[in-house]
Amino acid sequence: MRAKRATLKSIASELGVTPTSVSNAYNNPAKVSKELRERIIAHARSVNYDGPHPAARSLRTGRCGAIGVLFNDQLSYAFTDAHDITFLHGISSVCEEEGANLVLIPLKDKHPEQRDTLTAIVDGYILNAPYKSHPTIRMALARGLPTVVVDFDAPDLASVQTNDRAMMRATVAHLLALGHRRIAIVTFPFSEDHGEIFALDRDVPDENHVVRERIQGCRDAIDAAGLAQAEILVCETVNSEDGGQRAAERLLRRRPDLTALVCFSDRLARGAIVHCQSHALSVPQRVSVTGFDGLDPPGRQPETLRLTTVRQNAFEKGRKAAEILLREGGAAGLKVDIEAEFVVGDTTAGAWELRTE
Repeated sequence: MRAKRATLKSIASELGVTPTSVSNAYNNPAKVSKELRERIIAHARSVNYDGPHPAARSLRTGRCGAIGVLFNDQLSYAFTDAHDITFLHGISSVCEEEGANLVLIPLKDKHPEQRDTLTAIVDGYILNAPYKSHPTIRMALARGLPTVVVDFDAPDLASVQTNDRAMMRATVAHLLALGHRRIAIVTFPFSEDHGEIFALDRDVPDENHVVRERIQGCRDAIDAAGLAQAEILVCETVNSEDGGQRAAERLLRRRPDLTALVCFSDRLARGAIVHCQSHALSVPQRVSVTGFDGLDPPGRQPETLRLTTVRQNAFEKGRKAAEILLREGGAAGLKVDIEAEFVVGDTTAGAWELRTE
């Protein structure tokens, strides 16, 4: 016959203590002496008892000890994108300190019918720059759990923001100061799966806070220089190196005289540079290129050209978001600003038509 499995009650009986003491040894160590806890744990191990069942603990406490991080792409994206890797590192550093687990919830998935399961196993959420109307976002917010938003517009919730608008204004102003007037913008989509080319003066939705803020920063700089927004092209593309290559190809096919590409991520910028260099358009002598993130991709060798980019602190964004959620219960309405920094690298130079050499 199979031996009877040890239980919390049987452990308590064998040690002559209350079941509450055994429970506290695992769940609330501060409520029992160090000596008693060590005696309980040692005996439990000797009879192959690993502690209260997680499901039972969740039913009793109403908590499962995990937070959900929702982000705008497929699951694999979180392990290949430099920004998201660093962002999750920041979150996980706090989770380790607080004994919490992470559940990654991608908004792009092949099994949307599983959303109910995914959103039912966490105590709170961190929303990382998502699209507002996505069904999973609406479902998560409707649950009323503690929630912190990152690069997302939700005035009633705790938020961690980067000064995107000011940084894009500085980026475009830098190019204008170098004499560039034939400028185009490469962005990830305003809405899911969009991939249009349009003029900067077109009304844009507020579906994605990051894109909208960065577009506004570009407009600020263009307006300050007295230029027409209608003359500036914007191309939406997937946020990857391949996406950057495709966007650069489309824009330069339509406007071969472009002298600068403003990219809303370093990944897009690197892709744009690859396209330019493969078509005998030297960077920055013929085309200047800027990025946004200031993070080296995982496993990549140091680059010959240092990007002119915006360096943001993705680790601190993740850490602050997790601290607010796990240590302050979400702190509805709290606003934390993480300042980014514009950094001039090797991928921008004076507009080629103004050069005398």
